[in-house]
Amino acid sequence: MEIDAHPIGKLAILLSLSSNEEEETIRKSLAKEGRVRTAVTWVSGRKTEINKTFPRSIINAAMKANVVRDAPSATHALIHAGLEALGGLIPPVPGDSSLKVKVAVVSDGSWVAVAAYGESAFLPETNHERMGLGVMHL
Repeated sequence: MEIDAHPIGKLAILLSLSSNEEEETIRKSLAKEGRVRTAVTWVSGRKTEINKTFPRSIINAAMKANVVRDAPSATHALIHAGLEALGGLIPPVPGDSSLKVKVAVVSDGSWVAVAAYGESAFLPETNHERMGLGVMHL
């Protein structure tokens, strides 16, 4: 499969939407090209918990995979992109819904993108899909 490495937001979205098999194929293809770095993680829990754990989860995943350099400016950009993505995930209504989302972080060295896709529900019968994307200059 031919994958264009720009824009990185699109790549982050593709990774967050992918199955495990698709993710492996996409990441191998991108690694071979060498133009971007990627990390993928899962975040789940109640809305109040996600607000606290989401930034730490994306920072840990990105640093472990060397997606961004370990510097305050890169961490700052990663957090802002993550919070922008989180805004698309968290329902803007009172209540404490449950979420389970796959999060992808992609960087080309100048920009970082965070995309998250998954399910949200106040009750098991009300599950529905949610997605968020954030892109920030490093």
